[in-house]
Amino acid sequence: MTDITLKILVADDAPLNLALVQAVANRLGHHVVTAKDGREAVQRYREEAPDLVFMDVMMPVMDGLAAVREIRALPTDRWVPVVFYSALDRIENVIKGLESGGDDYLVKPADLRLLRAKINGYAKAIALQRKLREHAQELARWRQQAEEQTELGRHIMDRLTNAPGLRDPLLKSYLKPADGFSGDLLCATRGPGDVLYLLLADAAGHGLPAALSAMPVTHVFYAMAGKGFSVASIVTELNRKLKELMPVDRFVAATVAAIDFANSTIEVWNGGNPDVLLIGEEGKVLRRWRSRHPPLGILPDRDFSSKTEVQLVQAPSDLLICSDGLVEASAPNGSRFTLEGAVARLSEGVWPDRSQHLIAGLNAHLAGNIPHDDISFLLAHIPIEQKAHLPPSQVGKPQEPMSEWHLNLAYGAQELRYLDVVPMVLGMLTQIRALKPHQSALYLILSELFNNALDHGLLGLDSAIKEEEGGFERYLELRAKRLQTLVDGRIELGFDLHLQQGKALLAIEVKDSGPGFDYRPYLSAAVDPAQRPHGRGIALVRSLCQTLTFIGCGNTVRALYLL
Repeated sequence: MTDITLKILVADDAPLNLALVQAVANRLGHHVVTAKDGREAVQRYREEAPDLVFMDVMMPVMDGLAAVREIRALPTDRWVPVVFYSALDRIENVIKGLESGGDDYLVKPADLRLLRAKINGYAKAIALQRKLREHAQELARWRQQAEEQTELGRHIMDRLTNAPGLRDPLLKSYLKPADGFSGDLLCATRGPGDVLYLLLADAAGHGLPAALSAMPVTHVFYAMAGKGFSVASIVTELNRKLKELMPVDRFVAATVAAIDFANSTIEVWNGGNPDVLLIGEEGKVLRRWRSRHPPLGILPDRDFSSKTEVQLVQAPSDLLICSDGLVEASAPNGSRFTLEGAVARLSEGVWPDRSQHLIAGLNAHLAGNIPHDDISFLLAHIPIEQKAHLPPSQVGKPQEPMSEWHLNLAYGAQELRYLDVVPMVLGMLTQIRALKPHQSALYLILSELFNNALDHGLLGLDSAIKEEEGGFERYLELRAKRLQTLVDGRIELGFDLHLQQGKALLAIEVKDSGPGFDYRPYLSAAVDPAQRPHGRGIALVRSLCQTLTFIGCGNTVRALYLL
């Protein structure tokens, strides 16, 4: 069910088929108008202006293909999906239906659940289209009306491009619109577990149309990053939202990155933007993340790849993410600024002054020339510190009254293959207000224990792979491959909050059905990343918990956390 009511035109010469679709649509709260042949369908379409059309192919007077061609020829300012609902099931029939103007094709008799899902899916898409149309109309009025209305539109965009996360002490940002509104969008936020999430989105074109294309990504990014979802999950959802919302000629080049300060790693997904660069203190480019994916909003879910690339950072360095407006910025003589020019300017200084050198170099290159595209960049500093940047400790100071409770969860192989378990469980736990101040610490504890259970317990991965050259990428590739072929295995999570002598203690137990792993080498103090690029997680968990106990062969671990 959705919050909107659709008017659905159903055209079919079989009364039983008409009644079936009508019954399903009415049950979902929608209004149905009917037609018994193609000519009547066109007439009812003109009279009723429906939101969605279900069209049979074989009908008297005029068949469905001809009817849809006439409907598509009518002037309109909105998208009205047409679903062919026919007993003709050959691929040639499907192709003819889509080529005649249909958006979808269902073969009779369709499962009622599929019919309901189709109607609900189009209802959601139409609702989003309505919202987008309303926003576009409102923005157009702002641009056409008085300066006060224009300033209101600029205020809204300013709120999007000046989010609190962009003022992170380890981040510098720059945005220079080519028009009154920018099609480049910069987002940054700290997720739980000492991870800085970054997004640079560059919508096709510039000005107001590009700004509208970029706006939908903000809510998804901040909502998911704030809960600690993986980069892969974030870009998958961003692509899904843009694909269902935007016209086919609108897309958004995007780079999403996650800097894990606790583990000194950078994870990047780059779709259509210039190379992302990791630059050392001496100005040397240590790593390039080239665009290996098309922009967001082009591919459907089944063809979309969320594969990321990970880099271990072993020395203080800076991460540069930019839009093509920076590298293509033209001087009066037509020469471009280029990515190499940006690196040369960054190399003139060290953090935190590097961004000012880059901006000064860009302005000198432009020499007063007006940019033809929006220019933006994010520059993040990775200091390589052997500690987590957690919020001030709340240990022993519960913010809310608490009662004792228990929670047990279990996930089988099928669920583990596609669920992002840690942020999902953490979101459930932090609904309890007393746990909210401990979100970062709980994320670190839960993610480390869960990932050990999955990676080592069920997937049989050896962290020593990470010590090899390019080991992080190989480890992740092997992890993804084994996870997709996982057919057996189980991970159980247990949470027990109890009160003891006036203190609140949260017991966390993670158990997997695997053969276990040798946890003993990792129970020591923090590991030097220059000596071994893994194994620091367990030591960090120990520092956060009252106790950390591995049982048996290591496939059961219990942590006791003081609230």
